[in-house]
Amino acid sequence: MADMGSTPWLTPGQEDDSSPWIELRLDALVSSRDDPPMPIPFRLFAKRFKSSSPDSEWFIHDPLRVLATELDLGRDAGYRIDDGWKVTTLVVNHHRKLSKIHLFAMAAVAPDEQTVALTIYKQPGA
Repeated sequence: MADMGSTPWLTPGQEDDSSPWIELRLDALVSSRDDPPMPIPFRLFAKRFKSSSPDSEWFIHDPLRVLATELDLGRDAGYRIDDGWKVTTLVVNHHRKLSKIHLFAMAAVAPDEQTVALTIYKQPGA
């Protein structure tokens, strides 16, 4: 994500090395006993970030903006993430340092609630 002004938390010289967001299919979770089947109320996306890289820092500091900009919800989604949405975040292994490692993010996008539930997993570092 481009620097849109003063960002003292960006690490000079650190390159981006992130994967794109990918959608994890949840079709197998739909119950076969419901008629009609009850839809899953969220979509699940995942991404790998290189810690201290500009895209990682933008995500940590402004997750709603990054999600709104980067998630490809598809033309038929009927919604888009914007400033009216809420983000709730759980950090797994928060005790680990963020230097020289990757972190992984999973985003459960729930359009009916205009909420994204983030789980950030910090990989063991060097």
